[in-house]
Amino acid sequence: MGAETPSASSPAEQAAFLEAAMQQYGKATYNFAFRLTGNEADARDLTQDAFVRVFKAWRSFQPGTSFLSWIYRILTNLYRDELRRRKGRFQEEIPEDNAPQEFAGQRPLAVTPIEDYVESQLSEPLSKALAQLSNEQRQVVVLADIEEYSYQEIAEIMGCSIGTVRSRLHRARALLRRLVERAQRPTS
Repeated sequence: MGAETPSASSPAEQAAFLEAAMQQYGKATYNFAFRLTGNEADARDLTQDAFVRVFKAWRSFQPGTSFLSWIYRILTNLYRDELRRRKGRFQEEIPEDNAPQEFAGQRPLAVTPIEDYVESQLSEPLSKALAQLSNEQRQVVVLADIEEYSYQEIAEIMGCSIGTVRSRLHRARALLRRLVERAQRPTS
């Protein structure tokens, strides 16, 4: 992403910024949205909304910082807003830190176009276990262990402290480990 100067900005520069962002980061943004929502339609909508925000706020992007962290933060905020809007009509709300984290319904983690990526990166028991995590747990695991962001970057994306990231990641990994172990036990 090139360095834009606010005084020299024009609609053409704004459009070029968005086009470059979509081309370079569109797939990663969609994949992250898909992991949050668990379905293709919501992931597409969330990704589109995020890029609309990028278009509107393009000058607030700080050159030299991570664009992906910035758009993941936008995506996370949009997703939280949607969960709040759907409260009562949506099965999975963002849980409190001390609330039980498992839910009964099982959803597939991925369908095309990212299914091949997920299958190449994750084993079947791990994929199923990841799908059983709460939204925030899945998000912190994906950001830390798949996207390989630092705790500081995850804290900025999720809008919380590094300590909160560490505790959520610790609990999510422990639950993920238990779910994978349970899935790998022979059924008799």
